Amino acid sequence: MNTREALAAVQGGAKLSSAECEEIFGEVLGGKADALVLAALLSSLAQRRETRDELLGAVRALRGSMLPFEHSYPDAIDTCGTGGDGLGTFNLSTAAALVAAAAGAQVVKHGNRAASSKSGSADLLEALGVCIELTPEQAREVLEQVGITYLHAPLYHPAMRHAGPVRRALGIRTIFNSLGPLANPGGVRRQLVGVSDGSRVEEVASILESLGHERALVVHGGGGADELTLDGPNMVRCVGSLKSFEAQGVKLGLDAAPVSALAGGDAQHNAGILQRLLVGDGGPLRDALLYNVSAALVLAEKAASAEEGLQLAAEALDSGAAKDRLEQWVQLSQAVSA
Repeated sequence: MNTREALAAVQGGAKLSSAECEEIFGEVLGGKADALVLAALLSSLAQRRETRDELLGAVRALRGSMLPFEHSYPDAIDTCGTGGDGLGTFNLSTAAALVAAAAGAQVVKHGNRAASSKSGSADLLEALGVCIELTPEQAREVLEQVGITYLHAPLYHPAMRHAGPVRRALGIRTIFNSLGPLANPGGVRRQLVGVSDGSRVEEVASILESLGHERALVVHGGGGADELTLDGPNMVRCVGSLKSFEAQGVKLGLDAAPVSALAGGDAQHNAGILQRLLVGDGGPLRDALLYNVSAALVLAEKAASAEEGLQLAAEALDSGAAKDRLEQWVQLSQAVSA
């Protein structure tokens, strides 16, 4: 099935199979789709809402076109969110990746610049001094020496350039906005994934299972965030050996706080927040960071429980290990890219 046939099918009320969507988006990522037809197809899918099978097929096509990042850490993790919650929160998932690495996890962080917020993971890391545009060999050296590395999506997903002009012209969220967190070039099988749409939690978890994930937590935070928050219960769906549950930070001794207390700003502003957290700043942002790090450490099997994860996360911050890890990351990423 090609994009023109898919458009006719979708506008006729049909839902596409995973195999059909993989073929269709293979055509798109191969640069063979007509721009006007693609725009109509993306709009139609977004208006109708993409199904689980359509998302799975599209992500398989994206994975098939990406440049793989080879490494020797089968238990490596990633922490990321789909974005699009419109809340303008601080980059918790990126900060959590750093602290988790300082606490002993191996982290292959995949990300991009901001799409709908003021600061994406790439923007924050760049503001902190991390060199984000590394070759796979350079990124691998950083991972081996520092325990964390960053994979800049445009470098590993060059085929996305074929959809870029249409996406920019449309100016709306499309199926592509959901694919990034599901297509880490490092092939991580352990992942903390935040989704801004609570009705997508089960779908994303099911997709991760189909993609072979070993352990994953798909979360929709209290207050509508795409990460764990302190604002009421968080919806959590587990993949692999973990269980499903509704999580509340207050049950772990963390103070409740509205999601507005986790507000961030642009990249420079958020870099300042993280640097202050690394030298002892307290309050809701620290608690939310500890909460997300705890989940990451459980996934990495560095902590046997959320309680132990919180303790290890706090130690990584309070001992200065997380601050030191960031400094090492900045220095080495700049050195290998020189």
